[in-house]
Amino acid sequence: MDNKANVEVLLSSYNGEKYIQQQLDSLINQKGDFNLKISARDDGSRDGTRDVLKFYQNTHNINVTYGDNVGVNASMMLLVQESEKDFDYFAFCDQDDVWFPERIGKAVSALEEYPKGAPVLWSCMEELTDENLIPYSLMPHPKYLGEFNNAVIQNKTAGHTQVFNRSLRDIFIEYPPEKMYVYDWALYILASAFGTVCYYNKVCGQYRQHKSNTIGFETNPLMQIPRRMKKMFGGDLKQITKQISYIYNHFGNMLADEHRRELRLYLENRRNFYRRTKYAFTTKLKRDSALESLQFRLLYALGFF
Repeated sequence: MDNKANVEVLLSSYNGEKYIQQQLDSLINQKGDFNLKISARDDGSRDGTRDVLKFYQNTHNINVTYGDNVGVNASMMLLVQESEKDFDYFAFCDQDDVWFPERIGKAVSALEEYPKGAPVLWSCMEELTDENLIPYSLMPHPKYLGEFNNAVIQNKTAGHTQVFNRSLRDIFIEYPPEKMYVYDWALYILASAFGTVCYYNKVCGQYRQHKSNTIGFETNPLMQIPRRMKKMFGGDLKQITKQISYIYNHFGNMLADEHRRELRLYLENRRNFYRRTKYAFTTKLKRDSALESLQFRLLYALGFF
């Protein structure tokens, strides 16, 4: 009888023909004592991505579905909902990165240390590269990892680094995509609220940065300013509140009392300037640095959230 852990990689693709072959090759070349299934869903690509997927579907038995364009959150949630119900672990995957061969093995070894019924999320260090996979930096080590009062306003585990167990998948599986800001952030909040977040502080893959990145990662503080301004005035901060509202309304009775109270205060005090301002400077919610926390408080008081 095969007692190896069963792992399913979930990959949503969209117009990714330029890079997806390298990622698929890196998935196929994963090494370790586990059984691996690769499941991809193409989200209505209009380039040659589907041709690449069909080739790998035929030559490497990758499970592929082809759908209409519904956006990354909905596409990923369809993969989660259709994932193998009895598998042990699940990994989100971007179409344009490259994983080192021991990546899944490292995740499985760490996750196996936890009780099966306890929700656990694993994440790892990534190497930032340009579009040609030339490294130029590392993703920063996450501060306050798994702390709920930080997690609800700051995501610390990018989706392409996330490997999680069945218990966490079973909590996450019914989360409506229209109620989340980003799928990986929603998963991270649930792991912070109800389970454990663990981190492997060694490089396990290459996070390719290019013009077509859906989100991407910016290391230059000056270049972060335009992106943050866009979030402020483009309604992104309201999407964070929508995500918080769903967590509170759907999972509130499962939250620890102090966490439920904090989310209630966050949502209720948005109604007028006086209450927003008072809450903004008494809240336990925090970001990485004192400056970032101050920015959050000011933006909350001014009604951007």
